[in-house]
Amino acid sequence: MDAIELRRATPGDANAVADYHHRCFTKTFSSQLLAGEFEAPDPEGTRLQLLDWFRPESSFQTWVAATDGDPIGHFTVSGQQLVHLFVDPDHQGVGLGRNLLRTGEATLAASGHTDFELHARVDNLAAIAFYANAGWTVTDRLIHTVEHGISYDECVLIKRHP
Repeated sequence: MDAIELRRATPGDANAVADYHHRCFTKTFSSQLLAGEFEAPDPEGTRLQLLDWFRPESSFQTWVAATDGDPIGHFTVSGQQLVHLFVDPDHQGVGLGRNLLRTGEATLAASGHTDFELHARVDNLAAIAFYANAGWTVTDRLIHTVEHGISYDECVLIKRHP
């Protein structure tokens, strides 16, 4: 694997990130999509949201892991929340997600936060297990989210930084 650079996301990264974001979703939920249980998010809505988040004046901070300038993973934080963490399916299973999670947590801590929060789809058991293995606690709180043409429930996970 080529060397990985970690840098702030720019609006020019939105297309590549939206592409692997969509591939992550379709890989994770392939059987549910095939069975017609739900639909994939609107890729254009995702791209526009990411484009907004990646603007310098945004209240969201996104960092991308890139090889040869091309994003292969990212995390986004806002306030005390880890909002996004995705790794291109072609680069999963090599520790990049764990490294991005640690860096995201460090970013939250550097901003003065000690109580972190994230939301994960209740049906994304692999993501929930990933976070739990990294010391996050699944709470009994659920939130209902509607975005990019789909609606779903998310569980709230928390972690306290020492």
